[in-house]
Amino acid sequence: MTADDRVLTEVLELLDELAGDWEYDGAIEPTTRFLHDLGLESLDLVVLGTKLQQVYGPLPFTEYYAEIGRRPVEERDVTVAELVGFICTNRAPAPVAGT
Repeated sequence: MTADDRVLTEVLELLDELAGDWEYDGAIEPTTRFLHDLGLESLDLVVLGTKLQQVYGPLPFTEYYAEIGRRPVEERDVTVAELVGFICTNRAPAPVAGT
């Protein structure tokens, strides 16, 4: 399993845990969209971002949201896979074993 696969698995597990708070009972997959499919609102996104940073360290969400805001309206929703890509690109490096 690659590091990116591990991040995807961890994010999907976190989303499954949080889905009850969002009143969502469908399957959450890499293609699931946060706004359209899960119906998340801004506070939900803040909570999710906070939890992700507890696991992966500081992430540049301000810049990420600004980039999303520059997209055409119909392209502003983000999939789980896109979020995982953002995390993999911007997370703190994993500690090296034995150091």
